[in-house]
Amino acid sequence: MKLRIKYKMLSPVSHIGETASTGSYFQTVLTSSGRVPVITGNSIRGQLRDSMAAHLLDTISKNSLLGAKVSKDVFNILFSGGNINGTMKDDVEKAKKVREHFPMISLLGGGLGDMIMAGRLISTFAYPVCQETESITGIESDLSWHSLIDEIEFTRMDDAKDDRTADYLLDTTEDKTAKASTQMRFSVQYMAAGTEFVQDFIFLDGTTDLELGAFYAGLVKWFKVPHLGGMSAKGFGLFNAVVGDGEISVKNGGVAVSSEPGRLISAYEDFIEGEGMEYFSMLGTKKEKKNGKAAD
Repeated sequence: MKLRIKYKMLSPVSHIGETASTGSYFQTVLTSSGRVPVITGNSIRGQLRDSMAAHLLDTISKNSLLGAKVSKDVFNILFSGGNINGTMKDDVEKAKKVREHFPMISLLGGGLGDMIMAGRLISTFAYPVCQETESITGIESDLSWHSLIDEIEFTRMDDAKDDRTADYLLDTTEDKTAKASTQMRFSVQYMAAGTEFVQDFIFLDGTTDLELGAFYAGLVKWFKVPHLGGMSAKGFGLFNAVVGDGEISVKNGGVAVSSEPGRLISAYEDFIEGEGMEYFSMLGTKKEKKNGKAAD
């Protein structure tokens, strides 16, 4: 199964690939038509993982007086994909149980302390709709990406050297007498507001309805504050989007969900509310103490 998301930027978008001196430049990749700017699939997948993890814990919290707090190791697995911190082993039974009780981890995969679980979702790069990407996106365009990219300069101020704000410091002697410049100029390359990107998500064989429900729930969570790339605090990265043939859409901050994704999300939420926090202890691995005894 393949699902395409079409993004249309409502504000400039920055996705830094490299920096030089005080300049930061948009990520590009080489294609048969030359280098083109892209937003990496991994960065979008990371935003989706964060949204899916937050949705999971928020849903559990609704029915728990204590909320849904997790250990640092479990937090890292949910929000960052985890890591390996023990001897690697092939634990088929553990993998089956994790897939059974944690659809989002089964879908995205991750490092579970002593094993790596493969995911069932492939995220492609998000390519701009332009002449140079027609063979990749299958969408014709009269625009070249060169007409959609520019640079903007910012000034970073040192407020400790500003007499209007320095009075709030306990000791301002050093700051007021410092000889360093009170500001720094830097530039950022961005793609213009109005630029369209397309990205494909490929669900591998074996993907379950609960995993699809987790995916759609994560999209809805993300689309409530929709942004791509960096510098969101500066107003960058806001977008409208359409998922597939309109299964889910976001327009000017409003999210619409059609019946089938809505059904899958409801079924998934019912599932995780029933599961609660009972099975979180199976995530990760036990660390070994120096005396040979296992510790949590």
